[in-house]
Amino acid sequence: MKKIYMNQFLLAGTLTGCLFLASCDKEQEFTTGMPEQQLINSIELKVTSKLPLAVGMDSTIVYKVAPEDAADKEVMWTSSNEKVAVVSQNGTITALTEGEAVITVKPVIGFGVTDVTEKTITVSVIPEIIEVTDIRLTNKDDEGNPLTSLYPGDEQKLTYTLLPENHTYSYLTWGSSDETIATVAEDGTVTAVTPGNVVIYAYTHDGSGYRGEFPLVINEIVNAEDISIEDLPALHMYQTAKLSCTFVPEIAVANSVDWESSDENVVTVKNGKVTAVGFGEATVTGTCRATGNKAATTVKVTTGWWVWDAACGFDGWGMGTKGASFEVTEDRMVVTTATQSSGALRADLTLDTKNMKVIMDLVNYPVIALHTNLPDISKQGYTLDLVASNGTKGESKLSKGKALSDGTKLLVYNVKSLNKFTEEEVTFTTFQIKIADMMPAELPTGRYEMYWIRTFASEEEAVQFAEDQIAANK
Repeated sequence: MKKIYMNQFLLAGTLTGCLFLASCDKEQEFTTGMPEQQLINSIELKVTSKLPLAVGMDSTIVYKVAPEDAADKEVMWTSSNEKVAVVSQNGTITALTEGEAVITVKPVIGFGVTDVTEKTITVSVIPEIIEVTDIRLTNKDDEGNPLTSLYPGDEQKLTYTLLPENHTYSYLTWGSSDETIATVAEDGTVTAVTPGNVVIYAYTHDGSGYRGEFPLVINEIVNAEDISIEDLPALHMYQTAKLSCTFVPEIAVANSVDWESSDENVVTVKNGKVTAVGFGEATVTGTCRATGNKAATTVKVTTGWWVWDAACGFDGWGMGTKGASFEVTEDRMVVTTATQSSGALRADLTLDTKNMKVIMDLVNYPVIALHTNLPDISKQGYTLDLVASNGTKGESKLSKGKALSDGTKLLVYNVKSLNKFTEEEVTFTTFQIKIADMMPAELPTGRYEMYWIRTFASEEEAVQFAEDQIAANK
């Protein structure tokens, strides 16, 4: 690499000298006319962050680099433990013996690595693959019945359960029997297009050849001639709620109405469903496409009332520990820890404050709680690390969580009680939960689960909510 940089330096110096001489001779300016070299600025892997492989099994990783016009698209693959798994320079991983290895890919040419130009996959080599034998759709309609139909314009992300529970691969790809009736995206989101019957397919990739089949009816739309809308209770961040509407005729549907939000930074609206995306108020208006008759309602998103769970994909949360990873399942976040130099396990949770405005209302919602199955630990504990936009820092440590009736834990932090932040509403530039120094004996699987993260008015309210959820089997 030093030789390459030296050659570039010498070339630049030679060109500069030539240009200087030419300028002296002809009294005019010259430029090299050489285009700027585009380097790889991101790598996308088409694979889960943790990849199980059976001993002797090969798997070639599909990847994509950007930009497409990069001058050199060559990447370099390495394995942290070649006794467990090796990787070729075309991305083919070969499993050799039981254990774990971290596979890393990064550009051959670049000016340092980042989380977008260096990607890792944790390969877990196991004795055998346990194949999927059944895929069960778990979506419900508005009445709580199994989902069987949609209307044109509807978008529905499919949720499912794979059996047996100890299956090896959870990765699925999707297909539609007729894309003129309904399409399906890579993440299993179905978009209804036109009335008719369609089957959505879920394909496994564990060698079993099993395919899930989910028949759906796309119904005809009955146009609304008139509409009225009831007011909604206040929403929390990321909540999606269906507007309660009365149509004329009664069998008309929300998909026959054009919907508009006065502020899409507060709520978005589609087919009569609103989603909170920011704090504040917005007016939602529905206009009957057939007649032009309209109705409106004001929707409020309560400042500081945060809810992160599987429904919103734990939006904004990520890993603050290199080598750690997570995936969001039907009802929880599953975190895979990384091994520290001491041999302990670590996987910090970090909120993306650069791309979202993280505001806490310390008067009405001063408590943040995390429902998890983390073990009690004594050495470091679980630390909430905060930095406000004015530079004020706050830190709260817990050596253990509050035990719940089902054996899980609640990590509860009262931000107001830190007495660090004097404002009623505080915007944070750092919001992190440090989860470190767990010994492998304390977390034998190397994984922990997060069921939800929410803000509350008090610690008592947080505990009561968690117990109510457990009692309701949610």
